[in-house]
Amino acid sequence: MSQQDDLLGLFWQFTPILFMAVGGLTSAIPDIQRHVVEQNAWLTARQFGEVYALSQATPGPNVMVMTMLGTVLGGWGGALALTVAMFLPGTILTSIVIHLNARNPEATLALAVRRGLAPVVIGLMLSTAWVMLTTLSGDWRGVVMSFATALLVLRTRLNPLWLIGAGALAGILDII
Repeated sequence: MSQQDDLLGLFWQFTPILFMAVGGLTSAIPDIQRHVVEQNAWLTARQFGEVYALSQATPGPNVMVMTMLGTVLGGWGGALALTVAMFLPGTILTSIVIHLNARNPEATLALAVRRGLAPVVIGLMLSTAWVMLTTLSGDWRGVVMSFATALLVLRTRLNPLWLIGAGALAGILDII
């Protein structure tokens, strides 16, 4: 099989998953992790968690995880394949929804869908948090740091950059 076939295969494997990324990429992370780690064993859970964490710590949109994951799985071509797979389905679906909503935003179906999607998206985001927590491989220090970070974000006005720096320092010092 050629590299082009491999990259097209990578694109087509991720496109259906990313087409259902309702609420953004965060909602699709459990399926992406399942595909990469459990079904294909391309990465370990820990490696997946590290790719995700590093992509979230870099400037830019949170969808950079797909570009970074593509780079790890297939080099520059993989980065391009997964970046296009990330944006193409969402762009098409969003364009259709915007068009239909603009025609009749007060339609009963449109209102019901908008009202019903909020709890689903929140549930998908919580499932992502759970999946990412499991990538810590039972390391109690990582679990404690995760919950401490969440608590600090929710209870203080501490700039998240301090927390990111503290996490990086904990890794450098081999605390985590």
